[in-house]
Amino acid sequence: MLRSHKAAPCCGVARHVVTAVLLAALTVASVPTAAFAEALGIEGAVAAASQPVASEAAAASDEGTQRPGAESGAPVAGGAAPEGAAQDDAVHVEQGAPEEEAVDGSAGAGATGDAQQEAPGGLADEPEGSDGAGQLAAGATATGRPDSTQAGADRDDAAEDASAVESADSQEEDAEDAQKLNVTLAVVGPDADGAHAYWAPSTSLEMEDGSTAADASEQLFKRAGLTADYGTGDYGWYLNTITSPYTGDALGWDQATGKYWQLFVNGEASELGAGGVTLKAGDVVTWAYSAFGDGIPTVGAFEVSVSVVGPDSNGNNVTWASNTRLTVENGTAAAAASELLFKEAGLKADYGTGSYGWYLNTITSPYTGDALGWDQATGKYWQLFVNGTASELGAGSVMLKAGDAVTWAYSAFEEDLPEPLPVVPDPDAPRPEWESAWPGYASGSNTEAATPTGEVKESWVSSIKDSADWATNVSDPIYVGSYVYIAAGAKLLQIDPATGKTVREGALAAPIDSIARMVYADGVVVVPLSGGRLQALTADALTTVWVTAKLPANEQGGEQQSLSTLIVKDGCVYFGTAAADWNASYGGYLVCVDIKTGSVKWKTENAGAGYYWAGAAAIGSLLVMGDDTGFVYAVDSQQGTRVGEGLDLGARVRSTVVADPDGSTVYVVTVDGVLHKVRVGADGELSEAGKVQFASASTGTPTLAGGRLYVGGQLVQGSSGGQARCGVLAVIDAKTLQVEHSITSADGTALEGSNVMSAPVVSTQGGATYVYFTANSLPGGVYRYRVGDATASRIYTPSEDKQNYCMGSIMVGPDGSLYYVNDSGALFAIAGVGDDGSDDQEQPETDNPDKPEKPEGDTPESEDDDVQNPGRDDTNPGGDGSGDGGSKGDNAAGGGKAPAGTAMVSGKKPLARAETASEDTDEPEGDGDERDAEQASGALSATAGKNVRKGGDTDGEQEDSVRMLSVAGLVAGVIGLVLIGAWLVRARRRA
Repeated sequence: MLRSHKAAPCCGVARHVVTAVLLAALTVASVPTAAFAEALGIEGAVAAASQPVASEAAAASDEGTQRPGAESGAPVAGGAAPEGAAQDDAVHVEQGAPEEEAVDGSAGAGATGDAQQEAPGGLADEPEGSDGAGQLAAGATATGRPDSTQAGADRDDAAEDASAVESADSQEEDAEDAQKLNVTLAVVGPDADGAHAYWAPSTSLEMEDGSTAADASEQLFKRAGLTADYGTGDYGWYLNTITSPYTGDALGWDQATGKYWQLFVNGEASELGAGGVTLKAGDVVTWAYSAFGDGIPTVGAFEVSVSVVGPDSNGNNVTWASNTRLTVENGTAAAAASELLFKEAGLKADYGTGSYGWYLNTITSPYTGDALGWDQATGKYWQLFVNGTASELGAGSVMLKAGDAVTWAYSAFEEDLPEPLPVVPDPDAPRPEWESAWPGYASGSNTEAATPTGEVKESWVSSIKDSADWATNVSDPIYVGSYVYIAAGAKLLQIDPATGKTVREGALAAPIDSIARMVYADGVVVVPLSGGRLQALTADALTTVWVTAKLPANEQGGEQQSLSTLIVKDGCVYFGTAAADWNASYGGYLVCVDIKTGSVKWKTENAGAGYYWAGAAAIGSLLVMGDDTGFVYAVDSQQGTRVGEGLDLGARVRSTVVADPDGSTVYVVTVDGVLHKVRVGADGELSEAGKVQFASASTGTPTLAGGRLYVGGQLVQGSSGGQARCGVLAVIDAKTLQVEHSITSADGTALEGSNVMSAPVVSTQGGATYVYFTANSLPGGVYRYRVGDATASRIYTPSEDKQNYCMGSIMVGPDGSLYYVNDSGALFAIAGVGDDGSDDQEQPETDNPDKPEKPEGDTPESEDDDVQNPGRDDTNPGGDGSGDGGSKGDNAAGGGKAPAGTAMVSGKKPLARAETASEDTDEPEGDGDERDAEQASGALSATAGKNVRKGGDTDGEQEDSVRMLSVAGLVAGVIGLVLIGAWLVRARRRA
């Protein structure tokens, strides 16, 4: 003992010397040394010494305030929750405890209630070493053991002083919390089939300290809405019966089975009556209808589905939370399942339990942010439907069965369960900044593309629908970015123009009508739908961003039909509807919709007639529109109000009004085959400047090009007993209204029985003007007329199985290819062929974007949308993804095909020449100077590592110097330790 006593000072001195040397080494060398410090038991000193001098006080304060949270059992970042807490919370949520109670952290099934069991709210019962009010003394864990992660005796005084105020406040709060305790209760009984079920799911209750199981049970019965016969007699508190929520029978002592309401506390049958069981924090109390000696019955589980249907920003019924399948235990009420759904779907809901049971006040709309609840004006509220039928019971009283479908719908009393849209709009979906070679109906009929002037070839034919399917309508195509778009029935198709293959499909909220004239603007394709609706889908991913509400039907004409041309002006899309049959229209609406939000800015009803195949022309701030009575008028595009008196043309207008570049003239075709020239005054007054009869009948939209109007129709010759009908293409001087050419034949053969209903495409090449059109008769091909010739030519005839009538207009791609559909349901692509069998011309350079990147649903994208994938092939739009980049990248396996609705990066514009693209990276969108600057910057970045040591005082040299200094410091420390060790050996021997 004496020798040991003498050696102790030496060892202590040695230890301090070792510490000093090691700290000196650590100060010089910034290398990981935690292992060395821990091995010597000086981690506290090392941590303190490694703090910057300026932040020592803050570090001390942080250390002084960190431990109370951990000591009381609160989970710390990156650490595990206290024992029992996570499991308990999960039990509460799964069994449907109200959200605010589940968050309490109260103990659930399996809690033992002993001195070291975790208490509710993160507090623990006070073990030995506690400093009072549930808070442990510094340096102790929840079990009273020292905490090895603390500095212990090495903690400096500054940390203790900084935490003194917070410790005092925490002790006061803990003293108040100690007067309350949380317990969990449940009732298990038979369902209607005799299976074990929860009559009251596990429910967390906050009780006063000293409360008994009887006190808590009475609260549970009231909260769960259970009718129970209980009271206090000579022998204390008793429970006779509880009425079954399944059968309505009051169950109590049963002589035949020996079953009664048995009390279990923390999973064990209680030897005391409920009035004699004083509760501790975390206790789990269960009433089970079972026989003496039986344990708590096991409750079975099954699946149910829960959904929420409410209005979007346009008033459409949409799914706020889809039919989510939840696994619940037998005896779970619709209320508990609803709470689970709200939490899982992220819906903010105001619900709770009152004197009448569980209630749901409001749910906050994910579209508008408004909290929707009872609405006095409409009588709408959140109505509960179970399996499609309005429930007569509150959600807390509806006990679910396997397969039940629970729906909360914002509707009025006695209304049926509303049918939500088949699509869920995503108003925040990104929209590509793509250009369009053909954005809408007749919008590019005066084309500059190099259309075929000689022989043509069939590039491909794509069957959009079955030719025998007359119920499915097909739209005219449009060309956006590097894709062709066409709507068929209730789908929007994105098609590769090189192959005719469908790349993506987007679901539509309703089918299209017999005529559907889509339009592209501001990154979205707007599709007219039946019922007078519009739907906007992003051009790249075909994600729906908005759908307008259905317009009111007409008593005589029925549902509104969206048959008119869509016109885009000043960020809005304008369209008309018609409630019509085969003979007439009986009313309609003219509507203005904001393209960005889909909100209806205004709509005006035309009670006399609708807008059947009609379309407006923009003249300054006015729109000029004709209706099915033959009345043409001007409308203020911002307000929707009529300006001026209007003009009666004497026959229906079933074509789109065309504006003259002079800004004060429009051309209107009426169904009697007359072209009208109309002046538009500054005050909106209309006056007829002239007219010309060019056909017997016409619903064609004229094309204005080079001072001429090109328009189609039908000529009827002969008496009523022997009439002959043929199609006609008229060429009219726009200034004089003289008919210069009237073409009624193709290749010398009359267009018998035909009617030219399409909007002609006009193209001027090599000093000649060519007109392309279709005719509504067999074979449903394509015609071309060179102005000045005596007859037209049929340049394309479909195969026999694809021949049919054709009202569709021709669309022109950026390379001059022609696209159209006929009533066979096929989409045709036609290109020119030169004399040597090669294509007429090379494809011109365009500003169209490249093939969009693949959606996130197939291949993960970079977190930064501006960072392009070096392997992606951006020089091969519509191809298979193989390009100069040396890798297929995201376009591999399917050529960029992806399901609709997935998010996508905005499209990029192509390089002017493919060979200018980098072999390793895609160039971002921008002009040439910006790209050169970025390339130069990239070159500097790429060579920075090579050049850094050639300069002067660079970051690279500083890093190398620090690294070398660190190594030197570590070596010095090791040498010092060796020398000190040798000295200690000699000192011990001398002692």
